[in-house]
Amino acid sequence: MLDESSLARLAEMGIDVYVPRSRGEALRMRAEPSREPAAPGAPVVAQPAVATAASAGVLLVGQATAKPAMLLADVARALRFARIDCAACETPDETMLQAARALVLFGEAPVRAVGALLPAQRQREIGWIVSGDVAALVGDARAKRALWSELRRVVRTLSEGERRG
Repeated sequence: MLDESSLARLAEMGIDVYVPRSRGEALRMRAEPSREPAAPGAPVVAQPAVATAASAGVLLVGQATAKPAMLLADVARALRFARIDCAACETPDETMLQAARALVLFGEAPVRAVGALLPAQRQREIGWIVSGDVAALVGDARAKRALWSELRRVVRTLSEGERRG
């Protein structure tokens, strides 16, 4: 039998696991309102999962519009799969930056804004990934490959820090 965290990981990958239910639980499930899928042909916009600023391990900073939002959602899903909390925002404030252990910045404007908000000591302590604009990444395979390689590096660093701490 799988535990809750394993079931959640499988659900994030899109795998539905059959879990036998007792009669009472099945009746309760029928009484709850069902979530119907979106109408056919309706645009699907994936939104990255958002953690609270206090629990964010990685802060994703970039604009999420239509197709680029899918890339941000994929990055957030990969981080959740690695059991690292993440938060996504367009403009972070100082409390979010102080809570984050790593930053993934999409575009030049967020890099400038974050650099202005963070003190020099904190800039040296925190892990950074600076990438191109999200809209530009969607069609650039090399840039996406570089982004995923850097994400693996940050995930390894954060995972090692958790094992030691």
